[in-house]
Amino acid sequence: MTRYSLLLPVVLAGLVPTGSLHAGEAGIRAHYLHLQEADFGSAANLGAAEMSGREQGLSVLSPSFDLGSGGLAIGADYVYTHYTYTGVPTRNRDLHRLELPLVWSMGDTLAWKLVAAPTVATSSNVFKDLFSRATSDDVHLYGAATAERSSVSGWGWRAGAGYDDRFGDPQAYPVLAVLYRQPRFAVEFGWPQARLDWQAHERLLLRMEIAPAGEQWHVVSDERDGAEFDYTVEAWRAGITAEWTFAQRWRLAAQLGSEFDRHHDFEDDTGARIDADVDSAGFAAVEVRYRFEAD
Repeated sequence: MTRYSLLLPVVLAGLVPTGSLHAGEAGIRAHYLHLQEADFGSAANLGAAEMSGREQGLSVLSPSFDLGSGGLAIGADYVYTHYTYTGVPTRNRDLHRLELPLVWSMGDTLAWKLVAAPTVATSSNVFKDLFSRATSDDVHLYGAATAERSSVSGWGWRAGAGYDDRFGDPQAYPVLAVLYRQPRFAVEFGWPQARLDWQAHERLLLRMEIAPAGEQWHVVSDERDGAEFDYTVEAWRAGITAEWTFAQRWRLAAQLGSEFDRHHDFEDDTGARIDADVDSAGFAAVEVRYRFEAD
């Protein structure tokens, strides 16, 4: 069986990640995530090679303003990812990603959403001098189109399609989910992510979730006289989150989980390709959100 056929029952079981702001909520979000050290798979012939990582991000999404028969929101989502290696002949990698999503939505009971997200994903030496060094290899246009029927109470559904690099290499994929909601309880069973929310207290939300966590960056290696390659990551993240509303419009969230089914594909400083599975690793994350719109 493929890795996706093995994962599908887990996804449908109702576990699930903290999504980026352009998934729906107008506001500002800052987050930090730390990935524990893990071994590279033996298939890579890397001996005692290990890696760890961290991620820092800042996102903003505007409230919607009227455009035609719907509303348009504009955002920016920046994430800095750092990977540290031992036992691999390569420098540590500093990778940057900037999305500028445009989110158009229409409807209420039956809601339509279109997302276009011009994205820059590249290494530090390009990102710090973006306008003079970036090429078409550093820039992508990702997006999604979905329809959703839901209510405050009862069953609903979501269907559509997306195109991005959440599975590693950029690709199109279906978006399918069955929704069930009550005033203090919500479940999303589907593909490519699933989620369970429980409002344990008026100020405390508990969540379980699982979703793909892949990405791809274009890397220019100055230490190899400008050699270029794609750094591609395949992974899934499953986590448990506690989100506390500590003041009007302000939320603080803490998440513990595991990143698993991991695969890294890149080149080391000698030009050799590293195409290896990586052991699962635990992660811890913290995030602060401010909502533009009143509760």
